[in-house]
Amino acid sequence: VESNVSTLMKAMDAFGKDQLPFATSKALNDAAKAVRETIVEKTYPQSFEPKSKGFAKAAFFRAFANKRNLEARVFDRFEKDYLVNQAKGGIKQKRGRYVAIPAQERPKVSGRATYRRVHPRNVLNRPKAFVQDVNGQPMILERRTKKRYLLKRLYILHDASPKIPKRFPFYEVGVNVAQKTFDKRLPVRFKEAKNSAFSKSRRKAARMR
Repeated sequence: VESNVSTLMKAMDAFGKDQLPFATSKALNDAAKAVRETIVEKTYPQSFEPKSKGFAKAAFFRAFANKRNLEARVFDRFEKDYLVNQAKGGIKQKRGRYVAIPAQERPKVSGRATYRRVHPRNVLNRPKAFVQDVNGQPMILERRTKKRYLLKRLYILHDASPKIPKRFPFYEVGVNVAQKTFDKRLPVRFKEAKNSAFSKSRRKAARMR
């Protein structure tokens, strides 16, 4: 986030300067909280249309700031490459001869167990799955019945690395929400910090009498 804290400090007395780092850390944490809530509740569901919000809630974490370390972060604790790719766009890297792109008849992924079951390598270990050209296009197919032509088209296999479209505006939303929240919360947190410190100093002075 951007701020005019350095300019602000020049106009402050010693008491205010002492409380500003604490207030800033609190405002940064407010901003991180707002960013995470927006990403989990709005941005992620709008980008991917998941069946449940469980993954986003589990994946996106916050690292809190304090007055000695004025940095708060929202991050994917699972460090999933595909989330970075969806947020930035790019090229899907091949790990073998082909890149497997899900076809319409591949079952939808609803969890880690489903993902493992429908992973291309695991699919090809099944007795009824195989690779075959369909109109010149290599595909992973799976036979539904003993009849020859009742096949599921599970994956389309590409020689070239396909482009990944940018569809998850994590960074744009995060920066926008963080800046707006920080600007709004810093004056509030600064007032709270000064009031709290002033009350403590008065109580300390009363005890010394």
